[in-house]
This record gives sequence, structure tokens and C-alpha cells, in this order.
Amino acid sequence: MLIATAARELLGASGDALAGRAVVNLTDGTSAEARAVADGAGGRGARYLHGQIVTIALGIGAAGTVVLYGGSSSVHERFQPVLRLIRGRGTLIAEDAGVPALYGMAVHDTMWGALNGFPHAAALLSSEGIGVKRFPDDAQASMSALLASFPVIADEVDCGTYAAEYGALQHHRPSVEDLVRESAARNVDAESPPATPLIW
Repeated sequence: MLIATAARELLGASGDALAGRAVVNLTDGTSAEARAVADGAGGRGARYLHGQIVTIALGIGAAGTVVLYGGSSSVHERFQPVLRLIRGRGTLIAEDAGVPALYGMAVHDTMWGALNGFPHAAALLSSEGIGVKRFPDDAQASMSALLASFPVIADEVDCGTYAAEYGALQHHRPSVEDLVRESAARNVDAESPPATPLIW
């Protein structure tokens, strides 16, 4: 909120100087806050482009940097030489300045779900005296299959059809219940896994 507020205040202090200019904003915030900044800039006669950096701080400027843009397509096109200084891949995904921020939230939601789940899995393995370091290699195929399933799940969500013949969510309920019992038996957090069926 502070960053978005600072951006609005900065643009507000610019007064008439923004008229006819292009404004590119790479600050974080919610989709509503991004739209508010866009409206403020537009109200002062500026063309606005919002960029959401979905790369960790240490990776910014590297070839793997990902920036998602929303807003003025003319600004995105005209200032490509400047935007490319960030390096990596920059993609205009919507005319709505709030959409990149929402995409960023979705990335963080997925990321933190995985990062919260991994320590739980590590605790289960450690409780048996199993070294966690080997787990990513041993489970790589399963983890890759999980990532590969995202486009299928996305299509089901968009279509509103979830009754998959194989791998439907309810098909996995028994394994989640097993995980809850295993966690409780090993005195590992048993509060997080039960939340999964509630989403279903």
C-alpha cells in the first residue's frame, strides 16, 4: 500500500507536467492500486503502462527476468529499447493496468503454496531420519508431472468442468486424509493439509 500510495503522490505532485508524456510504473501493489495509479496518470493526460516484475530481486536484470505489462500498447511498443534494458522477457498481457498485478499475485500464491508445502514434506522425511537433500532428485518426475498438470487444471477452471475421468480432485481426497494422519502420528503440523479439501 505504501509503494502504491507513493506512486500516486509522486504523479500527483507532477501536475500538468505529465500531459502528453508516457509513464511506466514497475512498483508492486494490488490490481486495484495499479488501476488507481493508471487513472491518476490518465487524468493528467499521460499514457500509462504498468509492469509487474515476477522475478526475485537478485534475478532482475538477468536473461531470466520476466516482466508482465498492462496498459498502453503504444507506450509498450514505442519504448521497447528502454524496456529491454531490464533484460529477460517483457510481455504485454492486457490493456487493463491491473491485470499484471493480479498475475503477480497468482504467481506468488502458487509459489508460497509450494514453499509452505515443501518444509512440511521435509519435516515428514526428517522425522524418519531420511535426508531431505535427495528428495528433490528422487521425486523429480512427480514434481515435473505436477507442473505439467497446471495447463489442464487451468482449462478445467476456464470451462467450469472438473469431472475428469482420471485424477479428479475427489480422487486425491484419500491421499490427503492419509497425509493428515501421517502428519499427526509424527507430531508434524497437521493443520495445513486439512485445508486442501476445503478448497475443493
